[in-house]
Amino acid sequence: MVGTDRTTASLLIAAAVIASLCMAASGLYLLFFPVAAAWKLTALATVLLCLAPVPAGAAIILAKAVRNALTDAESFATRDPLTGLYNQHTFWDLLQYETQRSARQQYKFTLLHIDVDNFKLLNDKYGHEVGDRYLKDVAALLKTAVRKGDIPARYAGDNFTAILPVCDEEQAYIVANRIMEFLRTHKMMLTDGTHLQETVSIGVAVFPSHAKDAQDLFLLADSMLAQAKSNGKDHLAFPSDQDNVELIKHLGEKHVMILDALRNNKRRKIVPYFQPIVDVRTKTVLAYEVLTRIDIEGRIIPAAEFIEAAENMGAIGRIDYNLIEQAFAVARERKFTGTLFLNLSPKALIIKEFIPTLRSLFRNFNVEPGAMVFEITERDTVKNIRLIEDFVRRLRNEGYRFAIDDFGSGYSSFQYLKSFPVDYLKVDGEFIKSLPGGKPVEREIVTSIAGMASRLGIKTIAEYVESAEILNEVTSAGIHYAQGYYIQRPSPELHFSSIGSGQTAAAQKAAFHG
Repeated sequence: MVGTDRTTASLLIAAAVIASLCMAASGLYLLFFPVAAAWKLTALATVLLCLAPVPAGAAIILAKAVRNALTDAESFATRDPLTGLYNQHTFWDLLQYETQRSARQQYKFTLLHIDVDNFKLLNDKYGHEVGDRYLKDVAALLKTAVRKGDIPARYAGDNFTAILPVCDEEQAYIVANRIMEFLRTHKMMLTDGTHLQETVSIGVAVFPSHAKDAQDLFLLADSMLAQAKSNGKDHLAFPSDQDNVELIKHLGEKHVMILDALRNNKRRKIVPYFQPIVDVRTKTVLAYEVLTRIDIEGRIIPAAEFIEAAENMGAIGRIDYNLIEQAFAVARERKFTGTLFLNLSPKALIIKEFIPTLRSLFRNFNVEPGAMVFEITERDTVKNIRLIEDFVRRLRNEGYRFAIDDFGSGYSSFQYLKSFPVDYLKVDGEFIKSLPGGKPVEREIVTSIAGMASRLGIKTIAEYVESAEILNEVTSAGIHYAQGYYIQRPSPELHFSSIGSGQTAAAQKAAFHG
Protein backbone atom coordinates (compact mmCIF):
# COMPACT_ATOMS: atom_id res chain seq x y z
CA MET A 1 0.00 0.00 0.00
CA VAL A 2 2.79 2.40 0.92
CA GLY A 3 4.69 1.47 -2.26
CA THR A 4 1.58 2.16 -4.36
CA ASP A 5 1.15 5.59 -2.76
CA ARG A 6 4.77 6.45 -3.44
CA THR A 7 4.34 5.47 -7.10
CA THR A 8 1.29 7.75 -7.27
CA ALA A 9 3.33 10.63 -5.82
CA SER A 10 6.08 10.07 -8.40
CA LEU A 11 3.52 10.06 -11.23
CA LEU A 12 2.05 13.27 -9.85
CA ILE A 13 5.43 14.99 -9.96
CA ALA A 14 6.08 13.72 -13.50
CA ALA A 15 2.69 14.96 -14.72
CA ALA A 16 3.22 18.36 -13.11
CA VAL A 17 6.68 18.72 -14.62
CA ILE A 18 5.27 17.84 -18.07
CA ALA A 19 2.54 20.47 -17.57
CA SER A 20 5.15 23.07 -16.63
CA LEU A 21 7.28 22.21 -19.68
CA CYS A 22 4.24 22.45 -21.94
CA MET A 23 3.35 25.86 -20.52
CA ALA A 24 6.92 27.07 -20.96
CA ALA A 25 7.08 25.78 -24.53
CA SER A 26 3.76 27.42 -25.38
CA GLY A 27 4.92 30.71 -23.91
CA LEU A 28 8.14 30.67 -25.92
CA TYR A 29 6.29 29.77 -29.10
CA LEU A 30 3.78 32.62 -28.69
CA LEU A 31 6.50 35.06 -27.73
CA PHE A 32 8.25 34.64 -31.06
CA PHE A 33 5.18 33.97 -33.24
CA PRO A 34 5.03 36.73 -35.93
CA VAL A 35 1.43 38.10 -36.05
CA ALA A 36 -0.20 41.57 -36.17
CA ALA A 37 -1.51 41.53 -32.59
CA ALA A 38 1.89 40.62 -31.26
CA TRP A 39 1.49 42.56 -28.02
CA LYS A 40 -1.45 40.35 -26.96
CA LEU A 41 0.45 37.16 -27.62
CA THR A 42 3.50 38.61 -25.91
CA ALA A 43 1.41 39.30 -22.83
CA LEU A 44 -0.06 35.77 -22.92
CA ALA A 45 3.37 34.25 -23.43
CA THR A 46 4.74 36.24 -20.49
CA VAL A 47 1.93 34.97 -18.24
CA LEU A 48 2.53 31.35 -19.35
CA LEU A 49 6.25 31.64 -18.72
CA CYS A 50 5.69 33.15 -15.28
CA LEU A 51 3.18 30.44 -14.29
CA ALA A 52 5.12 27.54 -15.82
CA PRO A 53 7.00 26.62 -12.61
CA VAL A 54 3.82 26.62 -10.50
CA PRO A 55 2.47 23.08 -11.30
CA ALA A 56 5.85 21.46 -10.86
CA GLY A 57 6.66 23.40 -7.71
CA ALA A 58 3.28 22.75 -6.14
CA ALA A 59 3.43 19.07 -7.04
CA ILE A 60 6.93 18.71 -5.60
CA ILE A 61 5.86 20.35 -2.32
CA LEU A 62 2.73 18.20 -2.15
CA ALA A 63 4.65 15.05 -3.04
CA LYS A 64 7.23 15.74 -0.32
CA ALA A 65 4.44 16.15 2.23
CA VAL A 66 2.83 12.92 1.05
CA ARG A 67 6.15 11.10 1.18
CA ASN A 68 6.82 12.36 4.71
CA ALA A 69 3.36 11.23 5.80
CA LEU A 70 3.88 7.83 4.18
CA THR A 71 7.26 7.47 5.87
CA ASP A 72 5.67 8.23 9.24
CA ALA A 73 2.84 5.77 8.55
CA GLU A 74 5.30 3.08 7.48
CA SER A 75 7.37 3.65 10.60
CA PHE A 76 4.27 3.44 12.81
CA ALA A 77 3.23 0.18 11.14
CA THR A 78 6.64 -1.48 11.36
CA ARG A 79 8.33 0.03 14.44
CA ASP A 80 7.77 -0.24 18.16
CA PRO A 81 6.84 3.30 19.32
CA LEU A 82 8.78 3.07 22.60
CA THR A 83 12.14 1.71 21.43
CA GLY A 84 12.16 2.41 17.70
CA LEU A 85 13.03 -1.23 17.00
CA TYR A 86 10.99 -3.37 14.61
CA ASN A 87 7.72 -4.56 16.16
CA GLN A 88 6.43 -8.13 16.51
CA HIS A 89 4.47 -8.11 13.25
CA THR A 90 7.47 -6.94 11.24
CA PHE A 91 9.73 -9.39 13.07
CA TRP A 92 7.64 -12.31 11.82
CA ASP A 93 7.73 -10.98 8.25
CA LEU A 94 11.51 -10.61 8.41
CA LEU A 95 11.98 -14.03 10.03
CA GLN A 96 9.94 -15.68 7.28
CA TYR A 97 11.94 -13.81 4.63
CA GLU A 98 15.30 -14.72 6.20
CA THR A 99 14.25 -18.37 6.48
CA GLN A 100 13.37 -18.52 2.78
CA ARG A 101 16.52 -16.65 1.73
CA SER A 102 18.72 -18.85 3.90
CA ALA A 103 17.17 -22.00 2.40
CA ARG A 104 17.70 -20.73 -1.16
CA GLN A 105 21.28 -19.56 -0.65
CA GLN A 106 22.17 -22.39 1.74
CA TYR A 107 23.68 -20.48 4.63
CA LYS A 108 22.98 -20.56 8.35
CA PHE A 109 21.37 -17.78 10.32
CA THR A 110 20.64 -17.42 14.04
CA LEU A 111 17.64 -16.27 16.06
CA LEU A 112 18.17 -14.86 19.56
CA HIS A 113 15.24 -14.59 21.98
CA ILE A 114 16.14 -12.17 24.78
CA ASP A 115 14.38 -11.45 28.07
CA VAL A 116 15.30 -8.83 30.70
CA ASP A 117 15.77 -10.60 34.04
CA ASN A 118 13.68 -9.36 36.98
CA PHE A 119 12.05 -6.65 34.89
CA LYS A 120 8.62 -7.24 36.46
CA LEU A 121 10.02 -6.54 39.92
CA LEU A 122 11.79 -3.42 38.63
CA ASN A 123 8.59 -2.21 36.98
CA ASP A 124 6.47 -2.86 40.08
CA LYS A 125 8.96 -1.19 42.43
CA TYR A 126 9.88 1.93 40.44
CA GLY A 127 6.85 2.36 38.17
CA HIS A 128 6.13 2.12 34.47
CA GLU A 129 7.92 5.34 33.54
CA VAL A 130 11.23 4.02 34.90
CA GLY A 131 10.49 0.65 33.32
CA ASP A 132 9.97 2.26 29.92
CA ARG A 133 13.24 4.18 30.26
CA TYR A 134 15.05 0.96 31.05
CA LEU A 135 13.55 -0.80 28.02
CA LYS A 136 14.72 2.07 25.80
CA ASP A 137 18.23 1.65 27.22
CA VAL A 138 18.11 -2.09 26.55
CA ALA A 139 17.02 -1.43 22.95
CA ALA A 140 19.90 1.03 22.44
CA LEU A 141 22.44 -1.43 23.88
CA LEU A 142 21.03 -4.23 21.75
CA LYS A 143 21.47 -2.17 18.56
CA THR A 144 25.06 -1.46 19.59
CA ALA A 145 25.91 -5.05 20.52
CA VAL A 146 24.70 -6.81 17.37
CA ARG A 147 26.63 -6.76 14.10
CA LYS A 148 25.96 -4.40 11.20
CA GLY A 149 23.14 -5.95 9.18
CA ASP A 150 21.64 -7.85 12.12
CA ILE A 151 17.96 -7.20 12.84
CA PRO A 152 16.94 -6.50 16.45
CA ALA A 153 13.22 -6.20 17.36
CA ARG A 154 11.04 -5.73 20.40
CA TYR A 155 8.78 -8.75 20.53
CA ALA A 156 6.54 -7.87 23.50
CA GLY A 157 6.98 -6.29 26.92
CA ASP A 158 10.55 -7.00 28.03
CA ASN A 159 11.07 -9.63 25.31
CA PHE A 160 13.42 -8.79 22.44
CA THR A 161 14.63 -10.75 19.43
CA ALA A 162 17.56 -10.48 17.04
CA ILE A 163 17.87 -12.11 13.61
CA LEU A 164 21.54 -12.65 12.76
CA PRO A 165 21.92 -13.38 9.00
CA VAL A 166 24.86 -15.53 7.85
CA CYS A 167 25.62 -16.56 11.41
CA ASP A 168 26.56 -20.02 12.65
CA GLU A 169 26.67 -21.34 16.21
CA GLU A 170 30.14 -19.96 16.97
CA GLN A 171 29.34 -16.45 15.76
CA ALA A 172 25.98 -16.56 17.54
CA TYR A 173 27.75 -17.37 20.80
CA ILE A 174 30.03 -14.34 20.40
CA VAL A 175 27.16 -11.94 19.65
CA ALA A 176 24.94 -13.28 22.44
CA ASN A 177 27.74 -13.02 24.98
CA ARG A 178 28.45 -9.45 23.87
CA ILE A 179 24.80 -8.53 24.46
CA MET A 180 24.90 -10.07 27.94
CA GLU A 181 28.16 -8.31 28.79
CA PHE A 182 26.80 -4.93 27.65
CA LEU A 183 23.79 -5.35 29.96
CA ARG A 184 25.88 -6.56 32.90
CA THR A 185 27.95 -3.36 32.83
CA HIS A 186 25.06 -0.98 32.13
CA LYS A 187 23.71 1.17 34.97
CA MET A 188 20.75 3.53 34.71
CA MET A 189 20.69 6.38 37.24
CA LEU A 190 17.42 7.59 38.74
CA THR A 191 16.75 11.14 39.94
CA ASP A 192 17.37 10.12 43.57
CA GLY A 193 20.82 8.77 42.68
CA THR A 194 19.77 5.10 42.66
CA HIS A 195 21.53 2.94 40.06
CA LEU A 196 19.51 0.23 38.32
CA GLN A 197 21.44 -2.70 36.94
CA GLU A 198 19.86 -5.84 35.47
CA THR A 199 20.91 -8.76 33.28
CA VAL A 200 19.37 -10.62 30.36
CA SER A 201 18.81 -14.28 29.53
CA ILE A 202 19.07 -15.45 25.93
CA GLY A 203 17.74 -18.48 24.05
CA VAL A 204 19.50 -19.36 20.79
CA ALA A 205 18.38 -21.39 17.76
CA VAL A 206 20.17 -21.74 14.40
CA PHE A 207 18.54 -22.35 11.02
CA PRO A 208 18.60 -24.95 9.53
CA SER A 209 20.63 -26.82 12.16
CA HIS A 210 17.90 -26.70 14.80
CA ALA A 211 14.65 -26.17 12.84
CA LYS A 212 13.34 -26.25 9.30
CA ASP A 213 10.83 -23.37 9.37
CA ALA A 214 10.41 -19.98 11.02
CA GLN A 215 7.77 -20.95 13.56
CA ASP A 216 9.64 -23.97 14.91
CA LEU A 217 12.84 -21.92 15.04
CA PHE A 218 11.12 -19.30 17.19
CA LEU A 219 9.51 -21.86 19.47
CA LEU A 220 12.84 -23.60 20.01
CA ALA A 221 14.57 -20.27 20.79
CA ASP A 222 11.71 -19.51 23.21
CA SER A 223 12.16 -22.90 24.87
CA MET A 224 15.89 -22.24 25.19
CA LEU A 225 15.12 -18.86 26.78
CA ALA A 226 12.95 -20.58 29.39
CA GLN A 227 15.81 -23.03 30.04
CA ALA A 228 18.31 -20.15 30.41
CA LYS A 229 16.08 -18.43 32.99
CA SER A 230 15.51 -21.68 34.89
CA ASN A 231 19.29 -22.06 35.14
CA GLY A 232 19.49 -18.94 37.29
CA LYS A 233 19.08 -16.07 34.79
CA ASP A 234 21.96 -14.13 33.19
CA HIS A 235 22.45 -17.32 31.17
CA LEU A 236 22.67 -18.36 27.55
CA ALA A 237 21.09 -21.61 26.30
CA PHE A 238 21.74 -23.50 23.03
CA PRO A 239 19.69 -26.54 21.94
CA SER A 240 21.24 -29.92 22.58
CA ASP A 241 20.89 -32.78 20.10
CA GLN A 242 17.99 -34.06 22.21
CA ASP A 243 16.25 -30.69 22.10
CA ASN A 244 16.90 -30.52 18.38
CA VAL A 245 15.01 -33.73 17.58
CA GLU A 246 12.53 -34.40 20.36
CA LEU A 247 11.38 -30.90 21.21
CA ILE A 248 10.69 -29.89 17.62
CA LYS A 249 8.84 -33.15 17.02
CA HIS A 250 6.78 -32.57 20.16
CA LEU A 251 5.99 -28.96 19.24
CA GLY A 252 5.13 -29.98 15.70
CA GLU A 253 2.63 -32.55 16.96
CA LYS A 254 0.98 -29.96 19.17
CA HIS A 255 0.74 -27.49 16.29
CA VAL A 256 -0.93 -30.07 14.08
CA MET A 257 -3.34 -31.01 16.85
CA ILE A 258 -4.34 -27.39 17.55
CA LEU A 259 -4.71 -26.41 13.90
CA ASP A 260 -6.75 -29.53 13.18
CA ALA A 261 -9.04 -28.78 16.13
CA LEU A 262 -9.64 -25.22 14.92
CA ARG A 263 -10.18 -26.19 11.28
CA ASN A 264 -12.55 -29.03 12.10
CA ASN A 265 -14.41 -27.61 15.06
CA LYS A 266 -17.75 -28.17 13.34
CA ARG A 267 -17.10 -31.75 14.41
CA ARG A 268 -16.65 -30.38 17.95
CA LYS A 269 -12.94 -31.04 18.32
CA ILE A 270 -12.70 -28.29 20.98
CA VAL A 271 -15.04 -29.36 23.76
CA PRO A 272 -15.99 -27.72 27.07
CA TYR A 273 -15.73 -29.71 30.28
CA PHE A 274 -17.57 -28.48 33.37
CA GLN A 275 -16.45 -28.70 37.00
CA PRO A 276 -18.91 -27.66 39.73
CA ILE A 277 -18.22 -25.00 42.33
CA VAL A 278 -20.15 -25.62 45.56
CA ASP A 279 -21.11 -23.71 48.67
CA VAL A 280 -18.98 -25.31 51.39
CA ARG A 281 -21.77 -25.10 53.97
CA THR A 282 -24.85 -26.14 51.99
CA LYS A 283 -22.94 -28.37 49.52
CA THR A 284 -25.15 -26.90 46.78
CA VAL A 285 -23.72 -26.56 43.26
CA LEU A 286 -23.88 -22.89 42.46
CA ALA A 287 -21.65 -22.46 39.40
CA TYR A 288 -19.41 -24.32 36.95
CA GLU A 289 -15.92 -23.64 35.68
CA VAL A 290 -15.59 -24.23 31.93
CA LEU A 291 -12.37 -26.10 31.11
CA THR A 292 -10.82 -26.50 27.65
CA ARG A 293 -10.34 -29.94 26.14
CA ILE A 294 -9.42 -31.16 22.64
CA ASP A 295 -11.04 -34.39 21.44
CA ILE A 296 -8.69 -36.39 19.20
CA GLU A 297 -10.71 -39.40 17.98
CA GLY A 298 -12.12 -40.01 21.45
CA ARG A 299 -8.89 -39.25 23.32
CA ILE A 300 -9.46 -36.18 25.52
CA ILE A 301 -6.43 -33.85 25.74
CA PRO A 302 -6.37 -31.55 28.83
CA ALA A 303 -5.52 -27.87 28.49
CA ALA A 304 -2.17 -28.20 30.29
CA GLU A 305 -0.83 -30.12 27.29
CA PHE A 306 -1.56 -27.52 24.61
CA ILE A 307 -2.35 -24.06 26.04
CA GLU A 308 1.25 -22.82 26.03
CA ALA A 309 1.75 -23.96 22.42
CA ALA A 310 -1.57 -22.32 21.45
CA GLU A 311 -0.46 -19.04 23.03
CA ASN A 312 2.87 -19.13 21.21
CA MET A 313 1.09 -19.84 17.91
CA GLY A 314 -1.32 -16.94 18.43
CA ALA A 315 -4.26 -19.37 18.35
CA ILE A 316 -5.46 -18.92 21.93
CA GLY A 317 -8.08 -16.29 21.02
CA ARG A 318 -9.77 -18.61 18.52
CA ILE A 319 -9.72 -21.45 21.04
CA ASP A 320 -11.41 -19.22 23.62
CA TYR A 321 -14.08 -18.16 21.08
CA ASN A 322 -14.84 -21.76 20.22
CA LEU A 323 -14.87 -22.84 23.85
CA ILE A 324 -17.35 -20.12 24.88
CA GLU A 325 -19.57 -20.89 21.91
CA GLN A 326 -19.63 -24.62 22.72
CA ALA A 327 -20.22 -23.96 26.44
CA PHE A 328 -23.15 -21.65 25.68
CA ALA A 329 -24.60 -24.27 23.32
CA VAL A 330 -24.46 -26.94 26.06
CA ALA A 331 -25.97 -24.52 28.62
CA ARG A 332 -28.82 -23.66 26.26
CA GLU A 333 -29.48 -27.32 25.49
CA ARG A 334 -29.56 -28.15 29.22
CA LYS A 335 -31.57 -24.97 30.01
CA PHE A 336 -28.84 -23.95 32.45
CA THR A 337 -29.18 -20.30 33.55
CA GLY A 338 -26.59 -20.27 36.32
CA THR A 339 -23.07 -18.88 36.42
CA LEU A 340 -20.08 -20.05 34.38
CA PHE A 341 -16.42 -19.39 35.16
CA LEU A 342 -13.90 -19.24 32.29
CA ASN A 343 -10.12 -18.86 32.49
CA LEU A 344 -8.91 -16.34 29.90
CA SER A 345 -5.37 -16.14 28.58
CA PRO A 346 -4.04 -12.55 28.71
CA LYS A 347 -2.48 -13.19 25.30
CA ALA A 348 -5.99 -13.47 23.85
CA LEU A 349 -6.74 -9.92 25.01
CA ILE A 350 -4.10 -8.51 22.65
CA ILE A 351 -6.25 -9.55 19.68
CA LYS A 352 -8.19 -6.53 18.41
CA GLU A 353 -11.31 -8.56 17.59
CA PHE A 354 -11.45 -10.36 20.96
CA ILE A 355 -13.86 -8.10 22.87
CA PRO A 356 -16.24 -7.47 19.89
CA THR A 357 -16.39 -11.23 19.23
CA LEU A 358 -17.03 -11.87 22.92
CA ARG A 359 -19.96 -9.43 22.95
CA SER A 360 -21.35 -11.00 19.78
CA LEU A 361 -21.33 -14.49 21.35
CA PHE A 362 -23.23 -13.24 24.40
CA ARG A 363 -25.83 -11.54 22.17
CA ASN A 364 -26.26 -14.57 19.90
CA PHE A 365 -26.93 -16.91 22.83
CA ASN A 366 -28.93 -14.31 24.79
CA VAL A 367 -26.61 -14.63 27.80
CA GLU A 368 -26.44 -11.81 30.32
CA PRO A 369 -22.91 -10.52 31.08
CA GLY A 370 -23.44 -11.17 34.80
CA ALA A 371 -23.74 -14.91 34.11
CA MET A 372 -20.02 -15.11 33.23
CA VAL A 373 -17.01 -14.78 35.54
CA PHE A 374 -13.69 -14.41 33.74
CA GLU A 375 -10.70 -15.80 35.61
CA ILE A 376 -7.38 -14.01 35.21
CA THR A 377 -4.40 -16.09 36.29
CA GLU A 378 -2.17 -14.14 38.66
CA ARG A 379 1.07 -15.47 37.15
CA ASP A 380 0.04 -14.18 33.71
CA THR A 381 -1.31 -10.92 35.10
CA VAL A 382 2.16 -9.90 36.34
CA LYS A 383 3.40 -9.70 32.75
CA ASN A 384 0.41 -7.82 31.36
CA ILE A 385 -0.85 -5.69 34.24
CA ARG A 386 -1.75 -2.55 32.28
CA LEU A 387 -3.47 -4.51 29.51
CA ILE A 388 -5.44 -6.60 32.02
CA GLU A 389 -6.45 -3.58 34.09
CA ASP A 390 -7.95 -1.86 31.06
CA PHE A 391 -9.73 -5.05 29.95
CA VAL A 392 -11.21 -5.70 33.41
CA ARG A 393 -12.50 -2.16 33.89
CA ARG A 394 -14.08 -1.96 30.44
CA LEU A 395 -15.95 -5.26 30.69
CA ARG A 396 -16.86 -4.93 34.36
CA ASN A 397 -18.64 -1.67 33.52
CA GLU A 398 -20.78 -3.75 31.13
CA GLY A 399 -21.76 -6.19 33.90
CA TYR A 400 -19.19 -8.98 33.47
CA ARG A 401 -17.54 -10.29 36.62
CA PHE A 402 -13.95 -11.28 37.34
CA ALA A 403 -11.88 -13.57 39.53
CA ILE A 404 -8.14 -13.75 40.18
CA ASP A 405 -7.02 -17.35 39.79
CA ASP A 406 -4.10 -18.87 41.75
CA PHE A 407 -4.31 -16.02 44.26
CA GLY A 408 -1.35 -16.03 46.64
CA SER A 409 1.03 -17.74 44.21
CA GLY A 410 3.03 -14.58 43.37
CA TYR A 411 4.69 -11.64 45.06
CA SER A 412 2.12 -9.04 44.01
CA SER A 413 -1.16 -10.68 45.06
CA PHE A 414 -2.39 -7.86 47.21
CA GLN A 415 -1.32 -5.21 44.70
CA TYR A 416 -3.87 -6.63 42.29
CA LEU A 417 -6.70 -5.98 44.72
CA LYS A 418 -5.87 -2.28 44.36
CA SER A 419 -5.60 -2.47 40.57
CA PHE A 420 -8.50 -4.75 39.64
CA PRO A 421 -12.13 -4.52 40.79
CA VAL A 422 -12.62 -8.30 41.15
CA ASP A 423 -15.52 -10.29 42.56
CA TYR A 424 -13.78 -13.55 43.50
CA LEU A 425 -10.41 -14.82 44.66
CA LYS A 426 -9.53 -18.42 43.83
CA VAL A 427 -6.96 -19.39 46.46
CA ASP A 428 -3.91 -21.11 45.00
CA GLY A 429 -4.34 -24.88 45.14
CA GLU A 430 -0.88 -25.46 46.63
CA PHE A 431 -2.05 -23.81 49.88
CA ILE A 432 -5.31 -25.79 49.87
CA LYS A 433 -3.65 -29.17 49.32
CA SER A 434 -1.29 -28.46 52.22
CA LEU A 435 -4.04 -27.77 54.79
CA PRO A 436 -4.39 -31.34 56.16
CA GLY A 437 -1.71 -32.45 58.57
CA GLY A 438 -1.84 -29.46 60.89
CA LYS A 439 0.50 -27.16 58.96
CA PRO A 440 0.03 -23.82 60.76
CA VAL A 441 1.62 -21.59 58.09
CA GLU A 442 -0.66 -22.75 55.26
CA ARG A 443 -3.74 -22.59 57.49
CA GLU A 444 -2.90 -19.06 58.61
CA ILE A 445 -2.35 -17.90 55.01
CA VAL A 446 -5.68 -19.34 53.83
CA THR A 447 -7.55 -17.98 56.86
CA SER A 448 -6.01 -14.53 56.35
CA ILE A 449 -6.97 -14.45 52.66
CA ALA A 450 -10.54 -15.53 53.52
CA GLY A 451 -10.91 -12.91 56.26
CA MET A 452 -9.48 -10.08 54.19
CA ALA A 453 -11.64 -10.96 51.17
CA SER A 454 -14.81 -11.09 53.29
CA ARG A 455 -14.11 -7.65 54.71
CA LEU A 456 -13.65 -6.33 51.17
CA GLY A 457 -16.87 -7.94 49.98
CA ILE A 458 -15.03 -10.45 47.79
CA LYS A 459 -16.02 -14.14 47.69
CA THR A 460 -13.33 -16.82 48.00
CA ILE A 461 -13.06 -20.19 46.24
CA ALA A 462 -10.77 -23.06 47.19
CA GLU A 463 -9.33 -25.15 44.36
CA TYR A 464 -7.88 -28.69 44.59
CA VAL A 465 -10.38 -29.90 47.18
CA GLU A 466 -9.55 -33.58 46.83
CA SER A 467 -10.78 -35.09 50.09
CA ALA A 468 -13.37 -34.66 52.86
CA GLU A 469 -10.57 -33.59 55.19
CA ILE A 470 -9.56 -30.74 52.88
CA LEU A 471 -13.19 -29.65 52.52
CA ASN A 472 -13.54 -29.50 56.32
CA GLU A 473 -10.34 -27.47 56.60
CA VAL A 474 -11.54 -25.07 53.89
CA THR A 475 -14.88 -24.62 55.67
CA SER A 476 -13.24 -23.89 59.03
CA ALA A 477 -10.88 -21.37 57.36
CA GLY A 478 -13.85 -19.27 56.25
CA ILE A 479 -13.68 -19.97 52.49
CA HIS A 480 -17.06 -19.54 50.78
CA TYR A 481 -16.90 -22.01 47.86
CA ALA A 482 -14.88 -25.02 46.74
CA GLN A 483 -14.11 -27.13 43.69
CA GLY A 484 -11.99 -30.22 43.13
CA TYR A 485 -12.00 -33.94 42.46
CA TYR A 486 -13.64 -34.75 45.81
CA ILE A 487 -16.67 -32.74 44.73
CA GLN A 488 -16.69 -33.84 41.10
CA ARG A 489 -14.22 -34.41 38.30
CA PRO A 490 -14.60 -32.27 35.15
CA SER A 491 -17.27 -33.67 32.84
CA PRO A 492 -18.70 -32.78 29.42
CA GLU A 493 -22.17 -32.76 31.04
CA LEU A 494 -23.86 -30.14 33.20
CA HIS A 495 -25.25 -32.15 36.13
CA PHE A 496 -26.68 -29.19 38.01
CA SER A 497 -30.13 -30.74 38.45
CA SER A 498 -28.87 -33.85 40.20
CA ILE A 499 -26.35 -32.41 42.68
CA GLY A 500 -26.81 -30.48 45.90
CA SER A 501 -30.07 -29.67 47.60
CA GLY A 502 -32.21 -29.69 44.47
CA GLN A 503 -32.51 -25.92 44.09
CA THR A 504 -33.63 -24.61 40.74
CA ALA A 505 -31.01 -23.02 38.51
CA ALA A 506 -32.51 -19.58 39.17
CA ALA A 507 -32.35 -20.10 42.93
CA GLN A 508 -28.78 -21.36 42.67
CA LYS A 509 -27.83 -18.33 40.60
CA ALA A 510 -29.45 -15.94 43.07
CA ALA A 511 -27.70 -17.59 46.00
CA PHE A 512 -24.31 -17.41 44.29
CA HIS A 513 -24.78 -13.76 43.36
CA GLY A 514 -25.70 -12.95 46.92
